[in-house]
Amino acid sequence: MSAPGPSGPRPQPQAVPPPHPMFVPERPETYAPADLIDWGMLIDSVGYLKNSILRHWFLALVVMGLVSAMGVGVSKIMPRKYHVETRLLTQRNFIIASLANPGRSIPVDADQPTRSAWEMIMKYDSLKTIVHNAKLVEYWELMRSPVSRLKEKVTKKPPAPMEDKAKEDALIAMLEQALIVGVEGGSGTVTIGVDWADPQLALNIVEAAQKNFLDMRQAAEMGAVQEAITILEKQVVEEAEGVKKAVADWEATVKRLELKRKKEEEKSGKKSLPAANGGLINTDHMLAQMRFMIQTKRRAISDVEEFRARRLTELRNQLSEARVMYSPQHPQITDIEQRIVALTEDSPQLVALRSELTELINEYMRNGGNPAELESGLSTTGLATGPMGPSIGDNPEVSVATDRIRMLVARYGEKMRRLDQSRTELEISRASMKHRFSVLAPPTFPEKPSKPKVQLIVAAGVVGGIALGIFAAVALDIIRRRILERWQVERLLKLPVLAQLERR
Repeated sequence: MSAPGPSGPRPQPQAVPPPHPMFVPERPETYAPADLIDWGMLIDSVGYLKNSILRHWFLALVVMGLVSAMGVGVSKIMPRKYHVETRLLTQRNFIIASLANPGRSIPVDADQPTRSAWEMIMKYDSLKTIVHNAKLVEYWELMRSPVSRLKEKVTKKPPAPMEDKAKEDALIAMLEQALIVGVEGGSGTVTIGVDWADPQLALNIVEAAQKNFLDMRQAAEMGAVQEAITILEKQVVEEAEGVKKAVADWEATVKRLELKRKKEEEKSGKKSLPAANGGLINTDHMLAQMRFMIQTKRRAISDVEEFRARRLTELRNQLSEARVMYSPQHPQITDIEQRIVALTEDSPQLVALRSELTELINEYMRNGGNPAELESGLSTTGLATGPMGPSIGDNPEVSVATDRIRMLVARYGEKMRRLDQSRTELEISRASMKHRFSVLAPPTFPEKPSKPKVQLIVAAGVVGGIALGIFAAVALDIIRRRILERWQVERLLKLPVLAQLERR
């Protein structure tokens, strides 16, 4: 039999705790979860920041004033930079080149005024020329920075002297960094700018760079034409000498053949005739030879005059076409008119040929020649086949010498034509430079420096002073590690604050 249990109250069933909430609020009044933005903490931090400034307002003002003054001082001692630039517009000259030489085919890529513009301006020789033209070495002292001047005043010790060559090298290195060159191939513009310590020197640098670029471009474009003209002039002189030599060879050939004929006549016994008759025969041979030489001279003169007539016709046609497009004062019309006037005058070669022809005619007349035979063109009558043998004019050696003279005269005329075209192209290129390169924006004297931005530096100093002043005030409270705010007690001790007293 089991013993009865003790009497007493029975144990009550324990209540089940409520489920754990999804999140635990950091502060009940904000009802913000811990894993999201703690707006209460943010509000308390802003209040702490404001109270720190109010507690240490003098420190904040001192820091703000010092930083702002530092910004103003930096803006004063920083080296000034003045910006100057110019813009050039380039144009191609297909029409002008085709007018100078209508038969020449010019490819599209052959004329690019902006080609190698950056290299031409920035190369060492160009920078050296800019340094000399802008007189940068003479004004070396004007380019010293304010810091260097201040250091000299404080230490009362001038900088070490430098030689002109060292100054020049230093200036060239500075120009490589300060010079700005921009090339736009599509629009054909070239921009040249510089940032320099002195405004007048900056203007001088840009002007010198612009002039140097235009001179180099003109020399590059006309250098090839000038070199071609020099070569053609040399070739024209050589061709003229060749013509003179060919004429001399022809005369020597005629004399040699005449002497050979006389020797053959002596061997064949034809000299047995009376002396008077022999003298008459010799005179006839000499007159026939002179008639042949006169006719050869006349053919050479006729070839030269025919070439000049063709060239005059071409120039007159070009002048007529140019007068339709241009005014009478246009450089091209003036150039063509001058060439026409120059071409109407006799060339030195033509003068020499006419002088030799006059001497031959006078000698022919002194030896008893008949002028009618010259006018009638009987140059080979006395040399015809007869008692004296075959004609000298029909000799192969004389024919070859005559053809050589004609060939050399034709080559001389071709060289003269090419030389005339090259000179025309050179003159037109010189006159068209002002149309190919025009100044869109000329360089002007800068009124104020482009660098540094004084207003921006001062504003940055003020803003930085305010930020550092606030930081100094807050940092002072943090370094002291004191509880200064109500929320610090609530957060650190997890106890509510019943009251707050202010110290007076």
